[in-house]
Amino acid sequence: MNRAPLTVAGRYLLAARKGSVRRIRGAAVAVALSLVPLIVVMEVSGAMIRGITARYLELGTYHLQILPFSDLREKELSRIAGSLRDRGEVLLMTPERQGLGLAYSGRGRTGVTIRAVPEDLWERDGGLRRYLEIRAGSFDLSGPDSAVVGTELARRLSLEVGDQVKVLTVRTLDGGGLLPRVTSFTVRGVVSTGYQELDKLWLYIPLSRGERIMSRETSRGILGIKIRDPFGGIGDAMEKIRRELPPGLRVYSWFELEKGQYMSFRTTKYLLLFIMALILAVASVTISSALVMLQIEKREDIAILKSLGMGPRDISRIFLAVGFAVGLVGTLLGVAAGLAISVSVNEIIAGVEGLMNFLVRWGRVLFLLPRGGGVTLLDPRFYLERIPVEIDFLEVTAAAGFSLLLSLLASYLPSRGAGRVRPLEVLRRR
Repeated sequence: MNRAPLTVAGRYLLAARKGSVRRIRGAAVAVALSLVPLIVVMEVSGAMIRGITARYLELGTYHLQILPFSDLREKELSRIAGSLRDRGEVLLMTPERQGLGLAYSGRGRTGVTIRAVPEDLWERDGGLRRYLEIRAGSFDLSGPDSAVVGTELARRLSLEVGDQVKVLTVRTLDGGGLLPRVTSFTVRGVVSTGYQELDKLWLYIPLSRGERIMSRETSRGILGIKIRDPFGGIGDAMEKIRRELPPGLRVYSWFELEKGQYMSFRTTKYLLLFIMALILAVASVTISSALVMLQIEKREDIAILKSLGMGPRDISRIFLAVGFAVGLVGTLLGVAAGLAISVSVNEIIAGVEGLMNFLVRWGRVLFLLPRGGGVTLLDPRFYLERIPVEIDFLEVTAAAGFSLLLSLLASYLPSRGAGRVRPLEVLRRR
């Protein structure tokens, strides 16, 4: 392999004129700065999607659901559960009844989703323990009047452990009318999912009590199933479960149940990545302009090299190597900075919020403005309270490869122009 082009490219990078050095450094910095938001958006948005999806799976949707559960007898349920557990396919299989109600106390009222679950669900469900944080009390459903509420529901109704909360439900009469029923519960625990959209909805009560206060006409019974791999092994698990089910029952995956929500998250992420990729593409143009200026400065050198026998392709390779080196340096700097920001994103957000709230407070004092609410960058009603960042090195590698590819494409036209320089024309002008 002819190493002369690489040698010349190295000398151009290390011994370039001041103007060329500034342009080359500026091109590398531009690539790095444009790659940083791409990496941050990719990793942070992916972490948000994974975090919210995991909470829906482990706390609400389950990995799989069998419907309608009401038609499945307890003996048949035990047989299916035992068969699947023996094969190691299922980690948890639990019945649940869900319905709507109106929860109220002396300090407010709000609609809720009532979740009637087995009393020992907390002990049996590892996913529930992992993603559901107990803020006060405990997840205690041992008594018939026990209830566990989400933090947002507790805030709206000003509930604490030991308080009474009343729940209004309705039953459908034979004639088609509705019969209201009020049931009192004692709050045994206040829990948080880390996602207010779920906290404001859920009221946990014992399954036996839920079966009495919620009729089949106004609620639904499900059989929630959790398996070892809810992402990669969902198809095989569904097929095996289907073979065990009697006619008339269907099994649904979490993706089928939450497809609209999940696809909305993914679409938003892809749109943001597309915008960030356009910014990176625009930044890569700076490499092209830097190489054009470098080519103009080195026209005499190019003419001499051609006179000594170096061909157009070798000349083009010199500038391709320079462009690739600039892109490589910018990519490495951008990836390093992007990963550093992604890993520290929670601390950075907290710091920015603290600074903004400090400025707002002093601004109100200086201008004698009335007090108001603070600044919140990530509202927990729509985002997680804390972003669970897990770096996806495959995505990072893809972003780095895309950046290098753009650098090569931006270097292509200037390098071809350098290869077409005619030595005689240049030397005559000296």
